[in-house]
Amino acid sequence: MNPDDTVRGDNVTLPEVIIGKQAPHPAHEPGAVSPPPSSADQSPRNEDEVPQPKTEIELKTAPGDWRFPVQNQTRHCYTRYIEYHRCIKAKGKDDPTCEKFARYYRSLCPLEWIQRWNEQVKEGTFPGPIYTKME
Repeated sequence: MNPDDTVRGDNVTLPEVIIGKQAPHPAHEPGAVSPPPSSADQSPRNEDEVPQPKTEIELKTAPGDWRFPVQNQTRHCYTRYIEYHRCIKAKGKDDPTCEKFARYYRSLCPLEWIQRWNEQVKEGTFPGPIYTKME
């Protein structure tokens, strides 16, 4: 850049910018507030970008159980899995009580365990008192 070139269209040369002799800023009155942006400035950039309503997600886990007072919840997970399968055997898959047990074991058990146990139930090799095969 040539030292005589103007910077930012302010008719200020590069050496003047370097030593701080820029054009003066317009005066600002104390207490003055800029007007809010127009509603056109707040609209989406593209017509496809319509703001979506926020959906609320409710996270739940299994409630405390007096049978499992310690922090290690492995046995609690296993027991809830067994209870779910006993429930669907007795009441059917669509019963709300069974859905409650399903929610409990899904929140307590690692996904890998659930997948492995489901495979074992299908094959009839699950090491627990489940009396039904999964569909």
